[in-house]
Amino acid sequence: TVLIRACENENKEMVEFLIKNGADVNKETKNGETALIAACKNGNETIVKCLIENEVDIDMETKYGKTALIISCESGNEKMIKSLIENGANVNKENKNGET
Repeated sequence: TVLIRACENENKEMVEFLIKNGADVNKETKNGETALIAACKNGNETIVKCLIENEVDIDMETKYGKTALIISCESGNEKMIKSLIENGANVNKENKNGET
C-alpha cells in the first residue's frame, strides 16, 4: 500500500498525510506486511510512534507469524522494543515456530 511504502521510505510527513486522509493503518499485504512492520524493520521510532497514536494493531503478524516486537528483537533495537512493550505489545505472542 502507499502507507507501507511511505513507512519503508521513512517519509514521516507522507505517513501523517495519508493517515489524516483516511489511510488504514492496519492494511496488510499478501505476506502480512504492515506499516508498523515496515517502520520497525527500518528502526524508525518516530513513524512507529505516529502509527501507535493512530490506533495501529500492535500485534498484527506477517504470514510467518512475526510481529513488530519480534522483528525489533531480531534487529536488537532496544528503544523500539521498549516502546512497543510500553504500548501494549504482547511479549508472549509466538511466531509460526513457537518462538517468542
